Amino acid sequence: MTVDDIAKVCSDFYREDEVFAAKAIIDQVLSSRLPKRQGNNKFRATIDDLIKTCLDPNISLPIYYAVDLSRIPPVDTNHCDVSAILAELQYLRAEVRGAGKLAEEVAELRREIANLQQMKVEVDRTRKELNNYLADSVNFPQSSSSAYVDPQVCPDEAKHVSDSHLKSFAHHAKGLKATGMSQPQPKKKSFSVVGSSTSNKSVKSVDTTRVVNVFVSRLHPMTTIAEVKDCVNTINGDSLRINDITCEKLKARYEHLYASFFVQLHVSASDMSRAIELFMSNESWPGGVLVRRYFPPKQQNG
Repeated sequence: MTVDDIAKVCSDFYREDEVFAAKAIIDQVLSSRLPKRQGNNKFRATIDDLIKTCLDPNISLPIYYAVDLSRIPPVDTNHCDVSAILAELQYLRAEVRGAGKLAEEVAELRREIANLQQMKVEVDRTRKELNNYLADSVNFPQSSSSAYVDPQVCPDEAKHVSDSHLKSFAHHAKGLKATGMSQPQPKKKSFSVVGSSTSNKSVKSVDTTRVVNVFVSRLHPMTTIAEVKDCVNTINGDSLRINDITCEKLKARYEHLYASFFVQLHVSASDMSRAIELFMSNESWPGGVLVRRYFPPKQQNG
């Protein structure tokens, strides 16, 4: 803003007593006082003197702060603090994003509540149907056996009640069996065994193989597939019969720092557990090498 614009803003906003009070404060810190203006134009002339004093680089003035921010005169939009406006805008955007996330969480909670209410309705309906089913199920015939009779007091009556109860229950069970509602007999479970004898060599079994997948990482970036296969053969020795070794180098996230490999071992089905125990032992691999079971992703049809 130009000096004339600043002077106009100050003259339109501040009162004469405020301007003259500011002049008195400035006079206290200056070596020579400002001139005392006279006439009809003394108000505007005093404002000009104050502005020139504040803009004079040779004069060192104390720093003043506005106690009441509401008394600061408004300025044009061309002279606004853009950084402050940008900071406020960023703060408002953060609040709007937070409100958006909160709205999403509230919507998710409402969906969960609706699902719980639907489940409650289904549970109540199922419970009601079960109660109706139990109420409509076959009831045992009522007889005098439902009453308890002390055999020491009335031995004859107690014997009669017991015989009546057994007769009615047996009659009811016979009726259920006749209508096809007898208790089903549990089926016998069949089981299989795997032969382990070596004396009978007249017949031979099929040589079945199993696959052991291993993920090996934290190797030197210059490690090759042949070196990994040699390491696997060294670990195995003659303890297992490995039919085939498949090794594939995987793409590491940081290829200049380490290398990772996928190793597939084809072993006999009888050696499956021993192969896993051997190749998943920390004593089998060199120090610092990371090894774990590898499970390839399932291929989706279509």
